[in-house]
Amino acid sequence: EITLGAPVSSASTTVTLLGSNIGPLKWRAASESGGIIIDISNIKMYSLASDWTWVFKFEHISSVKSKIKKHETL
Repeated sequence: EITLGAPVSSASTTVTLLGSNIGPLKWRAASESGGIIIDISNIKMYSLASDWTWVFKFEHISSVKSKIKKHETL
């Protein structure tokens, strides 16, 4: 598993590994406030284009929390 703290996922989020033919990877939300945990158990080292770099492609995510607090003035 790889855990990333910033992405805010949605029900339509997809994660793929560029340079591979594995297809969409399984993932789950790390917490309600954001983050994503990617399941890399299906990735075989011999099938990767590089031993040194992995590039994940995220679709339908946000890098910032969408909940904005409204300030009230008295």
